[in-house]
Amino acid sequence: MDIRIEKPTDTLTRLSMILWGDSGCGKTTLAATAPGNKLFIMLDPDGDMSIRNLPDWQRMYLANETSTDITKEAIKPDPFGLYSKLNDIDTVIIDSLTKFSEHALKYAVVVNMMKKSTLENPGLAGYGTRNIYVGAFVSNMIRITGMLNKHIIFITHEKMPETNDDGAVTGVNMMLGGQLPNVTSKDISEVWNMRDHAGKRYIAIRPERFRSPMKSRMFDMSGSTSFEWKYNANTDVGDTVDGWWNNYVSSGYKKLPIPK
Repeated sequence: MDIRIEKPTDTLTRLSMILWGDSGCGKTTLAATAPGNKLFIMLDPDGDMSIRNLPDWQRMYLANETSTDITKEAIKPDPFGLYSKLNDIDTVIIDSLTKFSEHALKYAVVVNMMKKSTLENPGLAGYGTRNIYVGAFVSNMIRITGMLNKHIIFITHEKMPETNDDGAVTGVNMMLGGQLPNVTSKDISEVWNMRDHAGKRYIAIRPERFRSPMKSRMFDMSGSTSFEWKYNANTDVGDTVDGWWNNYVSSGYKKLPIPK
């Protein structure tokens, strides 16, 4: 085992992020503004339609593979043989972790068939196995991209609001089962929520509007919990993840002010 003692300034730093929100709010477009050449591991059919004209990205398209094949490959120590495929890649984007969770549940039902697990009623065994698969995939992706100093972004959808007996909203979370939202976000530096309101897109970096979890090491969270994201995908003009990241690094990793 090679154990070294380093100064903090000697350690390579990369961006790790979970980006979650409702369908159509701009998550994939925002992810496509991440640093450098991007590889999308595309699990959502036609999920890249909004970014076809944007530069510097390519995709690993898995939408036509079976749930069993995708899940078995994703939980290997080197998912999809990525370790040898990332030489010219700066950012890896999983689009989406929610879709992988669906594949993992279908495979978990097959694995637990002897325990009477079905897709309609997976039971504790089915859901528990699904959570293990999702956790393994996230851990493997964080480990591999960390070893190669590549940025990593997980895109996740938003689930329907939780309500009390009176119908009042009590919380809104990622569309991942059980404790997976908290488990998957604990080793991630940026957890952002996106929403589209009245034709404007907003990024929340702190819990707000019953939504959680969100957090940020890049932005100063002492003020506003969210800000409007101003970007035109047709002209590639406006604020980008790449721009924010470069400003963060060039400042010596000092927290950035919330964009105006």
